[in-house]
Amino acid sequence: MKVFKKVICCIVIILLMCTSKVYAKESSEVHFINTRQSDCILIKSKDFNILIDTGAEESADKVLDYLSSNDVDRINYIFITHYHNDHYGGLEKILKYKKVDKVFIPSHPDVMRDIIYRYLYVSGVDVSFIKDEFKIKKNDIKLITIKAKDYDQEIENNNAIVIAGKINGRRYIFASDIEKEREKEIVKEGIIGKCDILKLPHHGLNTSSSNLFLRRVRPLTVIITCNGEESPDEEIIEKLKKMRINIIRTDVDGDIVIK
Repeated sequence: MKVFKKVICCIVIILLMCTSKVYAKESSEVHFINTRQSDCILIKSKDFNILIDTGAEESADKVLDYLSSNDVDRINYIFITHYHNDHYGGLEKILKYKKVDKVFIPSHPDVMRDIIYRYLYVSGVDVSFIKDEFKIKKNDIKLITIKAKDYDQEIENNNAIVIAGKINGRRYIFASDIEKEREKEIVKEGIIGKCDILKLPHHGLNTSSSNLFLRRVRPLTVIITCNGEESPDEEIIEKLKKMRINIIRTDVDGDIVIK
């Protein structure tokens, strides 16, 4: 087993390959599970676990194995950021094999919204629509959800929920798949500021990561969830390098754990 350690401005980021096991202590951990061209992020604390998205359907077995290997049998909250399969596809299988207390889904109109809501309701799973600036406060986790002000009928990515705040004293922005139009809206509203760690929007594609947005959030480190084939775009990588932002990629580094 190879363990790669990078120390960036007092942030210790431990990168573990898929077979590695991580043992939580008192402080929370953030796991960016390598689900290739999809998102599944585990926030693990002593007695409270959150999943931001569930990965694509074909990644569900990997996610379940990863959760089990990290002693996660119960998930308190699952947040689905938007209605693309690479963000909600693993939900059904996770619900089948793990205890889930509550699932939060976006409220904007979408055929998958109604399908997922009905499935959860019939299955007896507690489900709620995500409210703007809904606060999550548990242990050393302090996060808020940020909704789009206007519904984008053409680009579903711009309807995605952004989650931001502090975990174990570090500032995070989980930017889902938002594109440049939504980035501009967020900057204009002044909702978020500088962060330590940014989950780069839309897998590092050039639809996102505008100069305006990156200069606003000024991340020390970006995490790119990607497969190295469909994304990331080279122009985005070059932009990040020029801005001297540390780049960590799931296609290169495997599962990423920040602790």
